[in-house]
Amino acid sequence: MRTLILLTAAPGAGKSTWAARYAENNDHVRIVSSDEVRKEITGSYQDFSKQPLVWETFRKRIHEYGQADQEAIVICDGVNDTTAIRLSYAKETPEFDRHILVYIVRSLEVLQYQNKKRPAEKWVPAEVVESYFKRLEEPNAEVKAAYDEYIVVT
Repeated sequence: MRTLILLTAAPGAGKSTWAARYAENNDHVRIVSSDEVRKEITGSYQDFSKQPLVWETFRKRIHEYGQADQEAIVICDGVNDTTAIRLSYAKETPEFDRHILVYIVRSLEVLQYQNKKRPAEKWVPAEVVESYFKRLEEPNAEVKAAYDEYIVVT
């Protein structure tokens, strides 16, 4: 069974940590990280000059990994902060038999603290973390209905 897991949370919430721990305990897991794709394309986690290519590559990898393995579990590690984005991933990935949405909830204080603990090349400016925190949409009923499972991590 092919499974897509979409992570949604502000920067610094622990999405990459959650994905890595999940991968340690499950087989056939592929993680598609927007940060890692950005670094691969631009040479830096902090270079946002080629975002259209980053997101095109991100989406392409999801499909490639999902189609390559009947048992694939693909984790989408990105902010995925709006209803529209979350719905698009559910609709655009029919090759997956199961869709799971994982919503990681953290206070702004925790986000800022965890962000400061990152390696310098992954650090996000405090005002950017706060901006994402303020605009992060809580998953609504339509989004929850689009996924087979909805998990809240606190």
